Amino acid sequence: MPYAILRINKLKNLGTATSATQHNYRQQDTPNADPAWADSNQEYLNLERRNYWTLANERIAELHLPRLRSDAVRAVEVLLTASPEGFRRDADGRALDVRGTPWVQDNLDFLHQRFGKNNVVSFTLHQDEVTPHVHAVVVPVTADGRLSSRDVFSPSSLRQLQTDYGKVMEPHGLERGIRYSTALHEDVRRHYGAQQMCKEALADLAKPLSTVPHQLRPMASWENPQKHQALQQLELNTYIFNLTSTGNQKISQLAAVASANALERERAQVLEKQLGRSQEQLASAREGITPQVTRLKEQLRQAQEELATRTTELAEQKTRTAKGNLNHFRAVMKHLQGEPLSENLTAWGQSQRQTHQTGIERMLAKQLLKPIQQVADIAPAFLEKSYVVEITSPTSFTLTHEKNGMRFSSAELRPNGRDFLEQLREVVDKRQGRDQTGPNLSTGEIER
Repeated sequence: MPYAILRINKLKNLGTATSATQHNYRQQDTPNADPAWADSNQEYLNLERRNYWTLANERIAELHLPRLRSDAVRAVEVLLTASPEGFRRDADGRALDVRGTPWVQDNLDFLHQRFGKNNVVSFTLHQDEVTPHVHAVVVPVTADGRLSSRDVFSPSSLRQLQTDYGKVMEPHGLERGIRYSTALHEDVRRHYGAQQMCKEALADLAKPLSTVPHQLRPMASWENPQKHQALQQLELNTYIFNLTSTGNQKISQLAAVASANALERERAQVLEKQLGRSQEQLASAREGITPQVTRLKEQLRQAQEELATRTTELAEQKTRTAKGNLNHFRAVMKHLQGEPLSENLTAWGQSQRQTHQTGIERMLAKQLLKPIQQVADIAPAFLEKSYVVEITSPTSFTLTHEKNGMRFSSAELRPNGRDFLEQLREVVDKRQGRDQTGPNLSTGEIER
């Protein structure tokens, strides 16, 4: 009875997962596959043919697991097939199409029940090789929700997996393989050229056979001629048989080496084609990257120039600040020591004060146009400009800047060229229609 075959291959990193993806979706040359039969292949789950590593990571993210080890196996490829004689074939020896058959469905159901439906992320049927087979990709999640290939595919679990798979395949005329068998998979062994010999062994195998002729024994006078002839014929046949057997054995071994070498040459040609395509892709990628690199270099150059300019400006600003602090310190010391300030510093200070006074007088003129009734009404507007209004007497007030300390008395502030308090009294009188005797600044009202 044909055997049900199940094998696994751990996809330990992005490289092995990508290689398996490209092989199973025929995105690279496959020597043992017939391109003319490629249409009979079918993907059942990963319809977009996405990379197995991406599929595994997306499934793992759904589990909300703690941080994984860097060497954690995230996906395992499961091969499901049978002995070549387990499949019906046409007159040309090609296996009949198994798409839509119970065999395919039973394989998919077995994986879903064994590993969990959400953990089977890909299921690919191949029929472009001699024997139909399935490549499935499973995320190794344990029953308690952990990611552990070691537990899911332990030696004991694998033996039980083989037994359970054999039982599921019994309705299809298949049986479990031999337990603890050390036999190699012939297709894989042949595909990867495992028949190799060292140079010394090959040289010994290629030595010509001995050509020493077989010597017939003379017949003794007392022997029966017929019996002697029969014995000689037997010895000659034995000699020829041994010689032929040795020659056939060497021919068989040399044929195996030649077959392996032919497969290796074919594989070398495939690798050469892959290398050529990779070089083309690399050249294309370089062409696409070169403008980006040039643009990034230009951006880097501009950024460096801007940084250099800003660094220079910052250094100059630090120099000016240090110089200003020194001048300020000298001015304070001169004032404490009773020395007059320099003409330049005095002129600069007077100019700054005159500028601020002009601005304040403009603000006071605008305040007179508003419905104010007392001096305290102008405080909010000046506070926005960092000036604090302080009423010092019934007939005077001051404006002091919170930051630079610049102070102005009401006597020196003359908006519209006139005394501010006098204009305020006129405005209030005009609005109220009666005479006022003067402003009462201590209460914030105009005296009657």
